[in-house]
Amino acid sequence: MALPAVFWSCANLAAFAIDIVLNAVSGRKIGDLSEAYDNVAVPAGPAFSIWGIIFTWEAVFVVAQFFDTSGFADILPELSPWFCLTQLMQGFWVPLFTRTDPARAGGDVWLWVSTVLLVCTAPCFLKVVAILATLPPAGAAYWFSLGITVNAAWVLLAAGLSVNQAGRALGLAGAPISTVAVTVLSVTVCLELWITGLVGAAPFALPKAFLPVATWALLWVFYYLRNDEHVNRILPLYGSNFIEFYKWSALLLALGALVLEFVLIL
Repeated sequence: MALPAVFWSCANLAAFAIDIVLNAVSGRKIGDLSEAYDNVAVPAGPAFSIWGIIFTWEAVFVVAQFFDTSGFADILPELSPWFCLTQLMQGFWVPLFTRTDPARAGGDVWLWVSTVLLVCTAPCFLKVVAILATLPPAGAAYWFSLGITVNAAWVLLAAGLSVNQAGRALGLAGAPISTVAVTVLSVTVCLELWITGLVGAAPFALPKAFLPVATWALLWVFYYLRNDEHVNRILPLYGSNFIEFYKWSALLLALGALVLEFVLIL
């Protein structure tokens, strides 16, 4: 027998609430640890203010889904298990990552578990995006749930950042850590083009949030690479030439993503 829609709505509310609580309770050390694992791909602090938008918009979805007129009733049985999973995965990432000891050579078990968890969270979010793609693009449900797509776009970038942090934990420097940074950036660009339907068969119905989120993150990466304190921390790892290359690459890619978003809109 099919479960009633209210069951799925309550499950979504519970998962979202757990995510918020875990962030509130365990998230205070994230900034310090990010500095300890500082790398060329880290955006400046204000970039992370996007979480305020994400959680507020997802709260709108969590409330709206309780009402039949919101348009979610038909997809909740398929959407809710994945929504709950992604909220719990990104929520539990926080206490796992903040237990990391950056002084541990090669990274400790908490770093590696949290890295694997975050990387695995990204494809789970893409499943959510695929389900949401079945909603009418101009309907209320589309706008109520757009914050989830913004969340997915940010987690995709965060997964790449976690790989760069893992490179730091392994003690990489010079060509090896620069190779990690370029590889992550290249893979991320390819994924963005595929997800947005600019390359391939558009499996996610041209989601509009991914390129603006990429522009936002890359502009803050560019901005942070103009910060002397940040640059001086990572200079022995990457060298000045690579930092300059990555800085201007971030700016060009940010502007390119902005242009491509206008192409999608038009």
